[in-house]
Amino acid sequence: MEKVKRERWAMNPFLDWCFKHMFGTEESKPNLIGFLNLMLMPQSPIVDLEFMNNESLPVSRDHKGCVFDIICKDTNDDRFLIEVQTSQAVNIVERIIYYTCRLMDRMGKRGSEWDYKDIKRVYTICLMDFTFESNPKLRRDVQLCDIDEQEVFSDKLNIILLQLPCLKAESLGECNANYEFLLYLLKEMQKGMKTIEQLKQEVAATKLPQETKELFYKVLDTADISTLSEKDQLRYESDLKNYMDTMSCIEFAEIK
Repeated sequence: MEKVKRERWAMNPFLDWCFKHMFGTEESKPNLIGFLNLMLMPQSPIVDLEFMNNESLPVSRDHKGCVFDIICKDTNDDRFLIEVQTSQAVNIVERIIYYTCRLMDRMGKRGSEWDYKDIKRVYTICLMDFTFESNPKLRRDVQLCDIDEQEVFSDKLNIILLQLPCLKAESLGECNANYEFLLYLLKEMQKGMKTIEQLKQEVAATKLPQETKELFYKVLDTADISTLSEKDQLRYESDLKNYMDTMSCIEFAEIK
């Protein structure tokens, strides 16, 4: 008898634990490297990353600490912070600015040998499953700029805000920039209406470079729920239930 091939389904990548599983572990580090290269399109592609402690302690008892989703640095010592926000957050812009500045502040070291010239570039990428402005756009790139001259004042501080509801593509063929292809896949995984094989077939049908296709295949395989350990599956189901309960409360509040 021919063995029936079991369908494979992807986890919801916008759950905190799931995003870290897909991009924030040593095993999934290639996914994060590919993610950052698609987002930033650097002249010299990122080839390696080192994960950093995601907790930033307060400078005193009277100050706030913060816990980042994923932070890392590359071989040039540039720092990267990736945040995922699934529900409307109050003062989200100010919050992201604060997180970015805290990450830059962590570069300072005690002693006379350290100097401000040692400050490296900081990049914060925030994926938001909501919009925060009256005229939203999918991507906003923010830097320190000279208003009069309309030119970049410094490239040390970089913030990318992604408002995912603004992604209107209904297929991979309708995506434009390379990073949009990845965002589309993440949104489709969140919907949970297509199997991993179906999403892989969509990727295969595009004219994307083979290297980019391989990245997307790897991301999809990492998200395969059936490969999780029993402990991780229980964690995923618990997080998914909490997420669905939260979304239901938000929807009820909006209707009321």
